[in-house]
Amino acid sequence: MFEKQAWMHRAGEYPQSDQEYFGLLARAVFSAGLGPKVVESRWKEMGRAFHGFDPAKVAAMGEADVSRLLGDPGVIRNRRKIEAVIENAKRFVENLKDQASFHSYIAGLGAPEDLDMAAEQLTQTFAHLGRTSALFFLFSAGWRPPQTADA
Repeated sequence: MFEKQAWMHRAGEYPQSDQEYFGLLARAVFSAGLGPKVVESRWKEMGRAFHGFDPAKVAAMGEADVSRLLGDPGVIRNRRKIEAVIENAKRFVENLKDQASFHSYIAGLGAPEDLDMAAEQLTQTFAHLGRTSALFFLFSAGWRPPQTADA
């Protein structure tokens, strides 16, 4: 499916916090169309720029923050992706109002039994997240189809 990177979770070993899930979601958005080395080389600065990927703090970011990030050479300066991560933080926080955790939200989408269905739901909920990016997010967060759970 995807080439496992050192930062990715092993099958069945999921993020321990909503903040960690949001960081992986942001990484999926920024990774679309870019090589893994590009994203990896800037990820530490991306975390700093996006408040450690705290979804509530990112959701509070506005146009002044977008402008600041577009001028920051340490981050991936793509307006659509920056704006999508901020919008996704708002949607992420909104989804948590009805769930105990983001992990339970994903499980409620049908994962891991039907990762395609879960990915489809994620693409309909989050901005700048296509099917491949949604599957990349699920894979990086430790979700695998039952038949490949040991991968």
